[in-house]
Amino acid sequence: MRLGRRTVGAALLWWTRAEIAGAEHVPETGGALLAGNHRSFLDHFLLGAASPRPARFLGKKELASGLGGAVNRGLGMIPVDRGRADLAALQAVVDMLRAGEVVALFPEGTRSPTGRLHRFRSGLARVAAQAAVPTVPLGLVGTAEVWPRGSAPSPRRPPPGLLAVRFGPLIGPPAPSPRARRAFTDRVRAQVAALSGQAIDESFAPIRDDPTDPPSDPPNGVSAW
Repeated sequence: MRLGRRTVGAALLWWTRAEIAGAEHVPETGGALLAGNHRSFLDHFLLGAASPRPARFLGKKELASGLGGAVNRGLGMIPVDRGRADLAALQAVVDMLRAGEVVALFPEGTRSPTGRLHRFRSGLARVAAQAAVPTVPLGLVGTAEVWPRGSAPSPRRPPPGLLAVRFGPLIGPPAPSPRARRAFTDRVRAQVAALSGQAIDESFAPIRDDPTDPPSDPPNGVSAW
């Protein structure tokens, strides 16, 4: 991961000219969750490069093969198996957080089909409560313009100011009660909306396999977080 961040990550930040704000909010040590909006296949690459600490994320095992898979793993991807991912992936994330690692999640569960910020699924709060770690809300800006959902990425270098990764003040873990977890989820989503500039949609983003999309989203069980 360190090699991937120094090479691929540094090259990506240079090419995209992404602005990074609020990186000081990511704790220097200890486990932490990064929770952000999700509009593009570019999101996990850009976030992995912009995070001040190496960040793990989940992806379906098909994305771990070949040259692209080497890049994915180098930027922190944890391969998970379709259909058997829920409990194993949940426990793996909790274990990594307890061991002091940073893990990035996209709580909408899939890339937004509308450009609006959809409701967050419950897995973020469950993981934060179980691992007892803080969450850093973040907003990814401009990624859908560079790599739209269902399309190939633009071959042109993005203009300055188009892309940004904005980290917000961390939020402590919720109590394990359902009410506390719901309040925590709403608080994180409100911060992500403010950081990304997206309008809020009160519906869940539909999770389905779209044949026009590249194979970017994690397995449905993981996406349902």
